[in-house]
Amino acid sequence: MDTQKIVAFVEPSFYGIDFVERAYQKGCTVIAIGSSKDNPKIYGYENYFHDFLIADIRDPKLIYNAIKDSIYDEKIDALIPATDYASHYTAEVAEWLDLPTVPSVAAYTARNKDSARIVYKKYNVPSARFAKVSSLEEACESAQSIGYPVVLKPTNCASSQGVFFINNKEAMVQAFHKLREFKKTYMGFDVSRDYLVEEYLEGPEFSVEFFLKDKEIIFSSVTEKETSDLPFFVETSHTVPASVHFNRQEELVEVGSKAVRAIGIDNGPSHVELKLTNSGPKIIEVNGRPGGDQISSQLLVNTYGWDIFEETVNFYLGLPINEYFPFKKATSIAYLTAPKNGIISNISGIEHLKTNPSVIKYGVSIRPGSAVKVPESSDDRLGYVITTSSNSKDAKNKATELINLIHLDYA
Repeated sequence: MDTQKIVAFVEPSFYGIDFVERAYQKGCTVIAIGSSKDNPKIYGYENYFHDFLIADIRDPKLIYNAIKDSIYDEKIDALIPATDYASHYTAEVAEWLDLPTVPSVAAYTARNKDSARIVYKKYNVPSARFAKVSSLEEACESAQSIGYPVVLKPTNCASSQGVFFINNKEAMVQAFHKLREFKKTYMGFDVSRDYLVEEYLEGPEFSVEFFLKDKEIIFSSVTEKETSDLPFFVETSHTVPASVHFNRQEELVEVGSKAVRAIGIDNGPSHVELKLTNSGPKIIEVNGRPGGDQISSQLLVNTYGWDIFEETVNFYLGLPINEYFPFKKATSIAYLTAPKNGIISNISGIEHLKTNPSVIKYGVSIRPGSAVKVPESSDDRLGYVITTSSNSKDAKNKATELINLIHLDYA
């Protein structure tokens, strides 16, 4: 960079921490915008920013005012969403400031699953049959019309929060009442009082990681997924590239790209979740951001040597984007979950992770005395191991074997 660029990030957290680190390491002046000055320490980026602006990120006008009232007014080169929940607000503010951005209407559509389903239907993107409901009566009627089993979910949440597998009316009644009690999600965002009842899609799950430049795909990669047993949908492993259904991966990319374009995302990263059904790939959802769960920060980087976070920062700054990413190796992550509810008295098997040459990263977030439960959302996972190998099946097997060696004793 000829001159030092000023890059602002809205509430860096989870996958967004990688954005902050990359911009900081590029020599940019990094400004974080968030609801509390405690957040850099809470989310773990206290060493990767230069200044902090306080704003309620649930209101785009307050984000805008925080920038306009600061010394950075008309000096910011890029404004980047660093949390999924504020992505559409960030895009809206960037438009007001005449900065590069994904169209705010596209960010809003990706963020709100009911709007996305309407767009998929309009543009003939293969996806689940659905109904938007706001009452138990509507939910039961829609489930009957679609046909059990169905999925009940909020329209604006993430990480499998509030997602229920429903196979009869009694289960719908119980789940709907429970969902009504789920009122706040991450960072104080309101859970919508409208919900989706969707056809349950049978088949293996995948995601496709995309990067678009002027509507053209310059990067795509299929991620193989494993999920927990029903009735929950917690992701328990990811493998890049996918080790199965090689002859169907072009279809997954094609349907995923059709969904991205239908929503209106024409530049930057996106993370598209699909199921490969008997009638072909069908969309679960599109996220206008890099894939989380260390898919982008570890799996893509290790597999291709290509950093989607750095390239996204380059896109927002108008810098050249690397379009060369040869396959180098395969990478897999497996998550530690609790087989039952209880209090942990001892954890064993971690020593295997420390010495295994295929392990590139691991972490365990619990200790003796921790309360654990059978996972209902991604928040309930307890640790992970990331392994690498020359091929996907071997990487996945190693990750699975190593995570299964960790044993939890209950008090």
